[in-house]
Amino acid sequence: MYLSAFTIFTSFLWFNFFIILTILLRKKNILYKKFSVYTLILVLVLCTLKAVIPIEFPFTVNVKMSIIMPTLQRATNYILFSFNFFNTNFNISVLSALIIFSLIISVVISFKTFYYSLKFYRFVNSLPKTNDLNITKILFDLQNISGVHKKMKVVIHNKIQSPAIMGYFNPVIILPEINFSDTEIKGILTHELMHYKYKHLIIKFFIEILKILFWWNPLIYFFSREVNNILEFHADKKLSTMLDRQEQKYYLIGTNKVIANIDYQRKLNPSYISIGLAENADNIVLVQRFNMIAENAYRKSDKAKSALLSLVIILLFLLSYMFVIQPYCEPTEEDYNAGAPFSVDDVFIISDKNKYILYNSHTNELIGKIPKSCKLYDPNKNEIILKPGSVSDTYSFIHYYVDESIFYN
Repeated sequence: MYLSAFTIFTSFLWFNFFIILTILLRKKNILYKKFSVYTLILVLVLCTLKAVIPIEFPFTVNVKMSIIMPTLQRATNYILFSFNFFNTNFNISVLSALIIFSLIISVVISFKTFYYSLKFYRFVNSLPKTNDLNITKILFDLQNISGVHKKMKVVIHNKIQSPAIMGYFNPVIILPEINFSDTEIKGILTHELMHYKYKHLIIKFFIEILKILFWWNPLIYFFSREVNNILEFHADKKLSTMLDRQEQKYYLIGTNKVIANIDYQRKLNPSYISIGLAENADNIVLVQRFNMIAENAYRKSDKAKSALLSLVIILLFLLSYMFVIQPYCEPTEEDYNAGAPFSVDDVFIISDKNKYILYNSHTNELIGKIPKSCKLYDPNKNEIILKPGSVSDTYSFIHYYVDESIFYN
């Protein structure tokens, strides 16, 4: 397995491709009704794997690209400045500068994210536990049914717009000050418990790390939004297996109340906090979620079609590791002298089995030997390739692209 700038670049292209694929698939209503939501989860998983494992394997094919890539390579390799540190010379290229700048911004974003998350978590933890016995009893019963036995705290606050759950080790369910019926509360609490049971909080935490690392990629923010949307669909799917049709109807009524509360409070006070049940959801997503529950579509997905589509997506993911894009161009005059510390004048070449033997054309004296893994170029900048046992013409000079240590007598 190999890691290089080219494998990272190729993975970056595939990562963006999978993000776009996720967005396009999620917008298709038929995908949810005919296929499983797990198909989209699979795309998200493979997309993430492509971002964190940008490597090539021994079977990977190098695809040479002679347009754009060579120019991009030269631009990123351009040396901005050099300096000496403890008798060691360091060259800072454009690429190095961009990486350093990106890491600095990532550190700043991580501290900012950690600060505001910790501040909000402390605020929520400081809120008193609700004294509504109905809510406490409903949560206790749901935990027994769902198998989630972690001790949880429910708080209600007028600054919260939407229900949510936060804190994996000390979970807290937060609810807005809305007049819910007991059946509506049951649906909303079930939804939040599904987020906890199926480790959605850990997934969101990992996605935040990706956003910090890839902040410079605009599509990462679309990716984060799609992850949140699909996790909401997944929570709804699991909810539909725990609630009967009447209870699902009341869950939708409770969600409608949340959405109406968000719209109303935002007009009055933009400082209200919206997370969880209707977090960042646009109208299209909400309509999709409503229709899936109202039409009982989660129970109607075709497992055979879902398996077939999943297989196609997996094959596409494997294909992404079959090739790596690399720049290709003929060397310039500068490349000859910069890449080859030596040029040999008046020479002819004898091709051995695994090396080239160079002789002076006037004196027939041995000049040196070069492994065939290295490249030789004639005065016309053509690569010299000789079959074993053959002798070349006489060249006025040749260039070779090896370190001095490889050139031996």
